[in-house]
This record gives sequence, structure tokens and C-alpha cells, in this order.
Amino acid sequence: MQLPFQDIRQACYIKNKPCSKDNGVAQGLFILPVVRFFIYLRFMKRFIALHLLVLSLSLAGHSQDNTPQLLKEPASWTFERFSLPPSFAPAFPFTGAEELRFSPGMFHKDSVTYFTYVFVAELDNTVSVSKKDVHTYVLNYFKGLCSSVAKDRKLTIDTSVIKADVEQKKGTTDFYNANLNIFGVFTDGAPVKLNMEIKVLKNAASKKTYLFFIASPLARTDKTWDELRAIQNGFAIPVTP
Repeated sequence: MQLPFQDIRQACYIKNKPCSKDNGVAQGLFILPVVRFFIYLRFMKRFIALHLLVLSLSLAGHSQDNTPQLLKEPASWTFERFSLPPSFAPAFPFTGAEELRFSPGMFHKDSVTYFTYVFVAELDNTVSVSKKDVHTYVLNYFKGLCSSVAKDRKLTIDTSVIKADVEQKKGTTDFYNANLNIFGVFTDGAPVKLNMEIKVLKNAASKKTYLFFIASPLARTDKTWDELRAIQNGFAIPVTP
């Protein structure tokens, strides 16, 4: 690689002495590092270009995966989709996909709809779900989520105090209430008591089971729950081709 002459000449100065035939030490000590520096710059340009390409491909793939397939409403709520088991809970015992919709106040602690959201899990090769399965789901899920996000955001929490109580709704076979003690890791990491209602829907033909979760720290008597229940009741199992 050819270096500009001016760069080589400037690199050869020692105590204001220009390069000369007698200045071999200067040439040895200064020209070689400059050459290495320019090689390093060329390498870094290629390295950065490669990583930008990989990032753009990754974002494109994420955009495709992030298309709503199950949870299309409320369209104004922030949407997310990912595969199960989630990356934050590798020991999670179910496979499939999950789609979520976050209320406008989900990540704002001073909002009336703080930590209020809905999500539906599509569980592959699952024809029935018990109370124990629901408990396993929420406990593994939220322990992994809180631990992972707290670590990323440098929050200190004690995941051993994360608890979940799950009870079947009276007079039903496919509805559950859950009360969770978790942490608000998306804000300041303070404890959050999260109320949940879970509806179970089964598709025997496709051997899939759907769990529709609605969640909020608000009391179940709050009017916000009317909206959450309306979203839950509006969900229908996808039609199998």
C-alpha cells in the first residue's frame, strides 16, 4: 500500500530533524507504525461496512417476524412478536410464538396504564393446558424477563422473591386468574404487583393451544379492565388452511 509522501515525511521527524539518509532510526521507529496505522484504518472500514450489512439484514428479518399474525388489535398499541422459548428464558418448557400489544403508558411509571398490556401465546404441539402449566409459564417467563432486563439496565433485584399465584376462575374450565410479584425493570426496578387474567383456547386440528393474557397492576374493578377484557374476547383462533 502506497502512503502519501507528505505523511511519510512528517512521520520521520524527531526533535524537528527531517528525514535523511542518516536518520535510519527515525525511519525504523516511525514509518512502520504509520504504515500499520493506515492498514488498520482500511481493515476497520471493511469491518464496519460488514457489520452494518449484517445489522441491516438482521433488522429486515426482524421486521418480517414482527408482522402481526395473531394479535392485530389494538392497532394503536405498540406491537412485538418473538419465538418461544424466549431468549430471556431458555429453560422455558413451551415452543411456539408470542405476540404482545403494549398500552401507551406501559413503560411510564407515572401513567395510569403503567405495565398494562395484552399478549397471546401460540403453543405448538399442545392439546391441553392445566393450572400447573399456566403457573410454570408465568413464573419461568417473568423470572427470566426480570433477570435479563435488570442485568441489561444495571438494576439490582432479587428474583427469588418473584412469585405467581394461579387460580382457576369459578365455574369455568379455560379461564385463570393470576397474581404476580415481579419488578418494574423497564423503569426503576421497583416491585410491581401484576394482576392477570388468562383465557385458554384450543385448536385440536392443528394441535395448538392459545393462551391470551391480559395484565395490569390496576385492581380488576378498574374500568381499564373492561377494555382489556374486550380485547381478549375479540380474539379468535386463526383459521387452519
